[in-house]
Amino acid sequence: MGKVKVLVNGYGVIGKRVADAVALQDDMELVGIADVVGDWRVKMAQRKGYTVYCSVSDPKRVEDMKKAGIDVHGTLEDLLKNGALDVVVDCAPGGFGAKNKEALYDKYGVKAIFEGGEKHEVAGLSFVCQCNYDEALEKAEAGHRYARVVSCNTTAACRIFHALYTNFKVSKARMFLVRRATDPVKTDTRGIMNTVVPSTFPSHHAPDVKTVIHDAIPDLYSVAVKAAHTMYHFHLYDIHLEQAVTREDIIEALNKEPRLSLVRMSDGVIGLGAVIEISRDVGLPRGDIYTIPVWEDLVTVIEGKEVLLAAACPNENDVIPENVDAIRALTLIEKDWKRSLEKTDKTLRIPKVLY
Repeated sequence: MGKVKVLVNGYGVIGKRVADAVALQDDMELVGIADVVGDWRVKMAQRKGYTVYCSVSDPKRVEDMKKAGIDVHGTLEDLLKNGALDVVVDCAPGGFGAKNKEALYDKYGVKAIFEGGEKHEVAGLSFVCQCNYDEALEKAEAGHRYARVVSCNTTAACRIFHALYTNFKVSKARMFLVRRATDPVKTDTRGIMNTVVPSTFPSHHAPDVKTVIHDAIPDLYSVAVKAAHTMYHFHLYDIHLEQAVTREDIIEALNKEPRLSLVRMSDGVIGLGAVIEISRDVGLPRGDIYTIPVWEDLVTVIEGKEVLLAAACPNENDVIPENVDAIRALTLIEKDWKRSLEKTDKTLRIPKVLY
């Protein structure tokens, strides 16, 4: 099989990062990106040399994009009609992916990957590489065409839980999330200031985690609040094990887990501000790090069987490598999740040690 032909539909916070990541892979070809407007985001895609298409088959939309200075090469539907794509990574705003599935992806029989803004039922398969790559392969081999890369918070939680339930027997877990108010790019149009807003209790995050890890943790729920900052979410975990462990056992499991990195308050990493500054100093594009920082010196074991953890969630970028791995799983070009993960980590230069 030659290179997998990929188009990214929706060039926002996630879409532009997925496009860049796909372009780095030697087993994938980024055919282009699609959107419905000709604003600065799409102009930036054009400046980077990406071929631009219109997401909708609407002559007026195409003309408006051209008037805005975009060299539109046609529509997404044109590509689908011609069989020019193997996979569409749908990074449109939440809810639009389901509409695109019905209007386009079902119609033309193309494979598609959705983001965490869509419901699990849209894809019938929710995905985090190290947790259920084999499940995705099995479904793809049976003809399943869709996958959903879960949200940034769910991705972070699945990685952390995977480190524990693959090494110890976990009986129950509780998650408390302090969510950022909005993406930095949206602070002029939405967000909150000088307040903390509770979400519905329990929050949707635990059920979402279960779409990936299924029954690995029998008793799991989450609560969340939204705070008045714009970068990174903050996670707290209370995890109960069925066997006695030491603090060192937990740290060893976390340290071995892919796409987790340990940080320490004793090194001056006393909050999200320090993590954000570290992410900038790592030197990757946009200050992305893709990995989940976990505070090593906050790891606490109570009476041998209860584990407390604190972690930071890079909301703009931790799902990006999962999209790359999901493409490989859905198209069956790599049957070994570890090889896919290692290849993605190498091309994106994902750090294991942050400093």
